Formats: sequence, structure tokens, C-alpha cells
Amino acid sequence: MKRTVLALALLALPLAVFAQPAPPKPTFITVDEEVVPPSMVARYESLTKEFLGALAAKNINDPNIAFTTFMTPDFHYLFVSRLQGGLAGYETMFNAWMSLPDKLGKDKMKDLDARSVGTMSSYNRILAMRRDDLSYFPATPRLKPEEQVYARWQFYYLVPGKESEAEQVAKDYAALFKAKNIADGFTIYLPMNGNDLPLLVAAITAKSPADWASNDEKINATLGNDIRPLQARALAITRRLETREGWYRPDLSYPAPAMK
Repeated sequence: MKRTVLALALLALPLAVFAQPAPPKPTFITVDEEVVPPSMVARYESLTKEFLGALAAKNINDPNIAFTTFMTPDFHYLFVSRLQGGLAGYETMFNAWMSLPDKLGKDKMKDLDARSVGTMSSYNRILAMRRDDLSYFPATPRLKPEEQVYARWQFYYLVPGKESEAEQVAKDYAALFKAKNIADGFTIYLPMNGNDLPLLVAAITAKSPADWASNDEKINATLGNDIRPLQARALAITRRLETREGWYRPDLSYPAPAMK
């Protein structure tokens, strides 16, 4: 179940643990990753929906208790939340989640927590900056927001000390995409905690894996040889490159689209 009270203890970590120099006005997000054994998927999703139903029944509309959910093919559930008011919103989010037993009922929360035991094999929380200044948002997007149900994430594990160079490469990618009037964008995230930093993540959306593949081929054809120097610069400062994918799960998000 999304963020049990015990898991919420992670929110109490001092902000200084994550403090790093940041560009002006970044958006801070948290990503709660819950890994579910295949045999527990049905039970896990049923309990998560029951929890979301309890939130809706009590008309919980606090922006600190709002998240967008993605699921990977190997059953990693990613709950993405936006901190309200920058890093200072971390404590506010903690307090909001800690108040839920009083709002939903302590017995209800205890019951949900008890029934969720064994439904997760691991839990992880990432704090990251969304860097719109390194991202590209087309003036006329190819897809409507509701069509962007598939996500592809490219993880660039950077050579230490090359962070500034990586940011410049991202800016140059965005400039090239804009110059070529590419109708598909990308969003850049910089995780702030973890054991394998520095890391830059590029997120791209599409209708489906097939849509992503066919459109990626068209984009590369449009960019032509102009993209080659940028690709070489990016790889030259990358220790490891990983690609992951996932699907948007509106039924496991809160508030769900139907509630908005």
C-alpha cells in the first residue's frame, strides 16, 4: 500500500542530507518506488485502490497528498509527488501524511497496514529536481496529455565532476529540438540522493512502445547528422546508460482523473 505510516518515517530525514547547489527555481519531486512480487500484484493493487477510496471518501484534497503513478513491466510501482513550496515542503508533506490516521481513522489505517504485509519486496524513495531549463517542451505537441500513457526513462550515470557539462549538453539538445521544430519533448530530472550519483534522467512520453519506436526513428531522421556531436558528447561523460519504461496508472493515482 502506498506509503504506510512506518515507511513515512523516511520523511523525517533532515533536509541537509539532500542539500546540494541548485539552479534557480527548480521543481522538487519525490519518487516512491515499491517493488511487488508477481504473486502479490492483485492483492497489492486491491489494497492500494481501497486506500485511495478511503482518501476520496474523506474528501482529502491536500496537494501534499497527491501523486501520479507509473508501473514498470517488472512490477515496480512509482508514485511521483511534487513538493509544495520547494524543499521546505518536505516537512509539510511529512506532517500531512502523518495526520492521515486521524483523518481516515486509526483502525482503518492499522487494518490496511496489516493486510499489506508481504505485498512489497522492497521500498525506495528518491528526491529529485525537475529541471525545466534543461528540458524541451514543443510549442505544438504531437500528443495530447491524455495520450501520453507510456513513459521511457533514460538514466545517464555521469562521470563525477561532469555535471555542468551534462547540463550544457541537455540545453544544446533542447536548442536543436527547437530549431528542428520537433513535436515531441523531453523532461530532465536530477536525482539528489542515492548511492550512484551523479545521475541525469531524461523522460520521454508516447502512446505505446510501438509509437515511441516509430516516432523516435522519425525524429532521428529529422535531426540527421546534427545530432551526432551531441550524442558523442553525452556518451563521453557517461559511466553507465540504462533505459527503463513504464505505463501511467491513473487508477492508482490520487486524485484519479475521474475525481478531478
